[in-house]
Amino acid sequence: MNQIEIPAEVSAAGVSSWYASLNDPGRVKARRYLAGIDTSSPEAFMTDLMFRSADDHNYKFSAEIGDYALSKEMDPYTRFKVTEAYIEGLYGSERYEEAKRQCCLNLDLFVSVKEQFLADNSGKLPSRISCRNRLIDILVGVECAYDEAMALLDDYAEIGIMYPDELEYRRQSLRIHRMQKTFDSIYSYRPKQ
Repeated sequence: MNQIEIPAEVSAAGVSSWYASLNDPGRVKARRYLAGIDTSSPEAFMTDLMFRSADDHNYKFSAEIGDYALSKEMDPYTRFKVTEAYIEGLYGSERYEEAKRQCCLNLDLFVSVKEQFLADNSGKLPSRISCRNRLIDILVGVECAYDEAMALLDDYAEIGIMYPDELEYRRQSLRIHRMQKTFDSIYSYRPKQ
């Protein structure tokens, strides 16, 4: 039986058993993203690996990593960060129901980890907050649930995951998107069968 060679980054992060459990294509995929990856903890490694693979449009692999990563015990803030990366893989894999569920769980968790999240981001909300952005993407782009998305914006401002001064701008964006979608469907030429 062949001995699986464990990359140094995988060993340093403490996820050798996870890596060894992957099939050959999975190990090839993982090795693609190892250069300069965060090895400070297993969770940091998995989060970085999920974001890297999702950014490379390797969504299914990213979601598979998230399935494993979230099965482990971790503190609330670490769980929030891991779930943020997991959401990107789920969304890209078109696992929308699970992505919505994870977005809602992370939004609930945000209230308790907000201060630490802001501290890690120089006191500001970053533009990439997966639970916030992807839930709107699913509601609008997949489900056409504009009213629900509009109400959600108020919730975002209330819990502080969106700045209150952005509220009207984002509402207006949703109104324009809805109007554009309506016009697209009205003015789409459909030849008779």
